[in-house]
Amino acid sequence: MNQQMEKQFNLLKLYQPMRSEIMDALRDEDLSFQPENSPSLAELCVQIGEWQQSYINGFKNFKQKFTYRNSDASLRKSMDALKSWYADLDADLENALESLSDDDVESKGIERGGWQASPEWSLRIYQECLIIFYSKIWVYFNLMGREQPDGLAKWIG
Repeated sequence: MNQQMEKQFNLLKLYQPMRSEIMDALRDEDLSFQPENSPSLAELCVQIGEWQQSYINGFKNFKQKFTYRNSDASLRKSMDALKSWYADLDADLENALESLSDDDVESKGIERGGWQASPEWSLRIYQECLIIFYSKIWVYFNLMGREQPDGLAKWIG
């Protein structure tokens, strides 16, 4: 892996475990929770996976679109299905980053619909997506009256 990307990826490895901690604190029945005029918890969880897939695709083909949708109904009902999907996505992300050459990182941009971001910047933006997701989840835990996972409570709350 390119040194710059490795540095960023090591930082991402600090962010990713929070998602696992959150998933471990949720139950299948929690996925149906839906505040008024808001997406369900399941929809939020699927959306972050879809976004991660769009970043993976961007690292692979240097074009990023947010049009990918996962229609697997089990992801909206099963924490085990979500956890398994996330594990696959995490492995795919690492593989995509490892496949970037020094030249890719130094000279290529990822087209994002009218503007470009370097691979390094794209990974930073994805990290920000995770923080936004964690912040939304923090709100949902509060609305459900549920105790926050320790890391979420300390980092976001």
